[in-house]
Amino acid sequence: MSGTLDTRLKQKIEALTRTTLFGGLDEPALKQVAAIAEWRVLAQGAVVFRRGEPGSHLFIIHRGHVKFGSGAADGREVTLNLLGPGAVFGELAFADGGPRTADVVAVEAVELLAVGRRDLVPFLKKEPEVVLQLMAALAARARWIAESYEDAAFLELPARLAKRLLFLSQHFGFDTPRGRRLAATLPHRELANHMNVTRESISRLMQKWRKEGVIEEHRGVIVLLDAKRLEALAEPR
Repeated sequence: MSGTLDTRLKQKIEALTRTTLFGGLDEPALKQVAAIAEWRVLAQGAVVFRRGEPGSHLFIIHRGHVKFGSGAADGREVTLNLLGPGAVFGELAFADGGPRTADVVAVEAVELLAVGRRDLVPFLKKEPEVVLQLMAALAARARWIAESYEDAAFLELPARLAKRLLFLSQHFGFDTPRGRRLAATLPHRELANHMNVTRESISRLMQKWRKEGVIEEHRGVIVLLDAKRLEALAEPR
């Protein structure tokens, strides 16, 4: 039993070390956070939390990907973001204890650390560097939201989609002999939800890029064959 506990503690510390929020802590501090963190394993499609629920926990992804979504007025789901290993999420509601601003669902089987606000706040009072990192994370999220609104208002769909694929490639991609492959499968419906456009418009554009040799697709797996072309498309005109 002790061996199992030691292994789990090491896994928690490994997950914490990969984050910008906790990665700079020394070993004793990491062990303190690991001790109060809950290990959660969720199946594909499982709900991490729903919009409107109280922000009682901060989450760290160890394995797998989660997506952020929000219901549109016409009943459609709008995919807001995709996060993978090493990412911290839930910090907005965690910061003030307010309600969650989006739904978060597991895209595939995921392993998470959940750190309770009641347990972490006393720790944060003794670790000002972590508080500063949390503030930086909140600022980065606010900038990302503002940029997303600007893109939706001022960029045409090809530029928005190119920008999104490049973002996913940078954060959730890996190099292959064919090009940069996205780690998570992305059906056209998911991309359309994120762009708040129809699936048909995404499919037409992706088909055009396949014919032009810009991307390659197979069963939702996307490989960027010509990143420079996408970078040019992503530039505002």
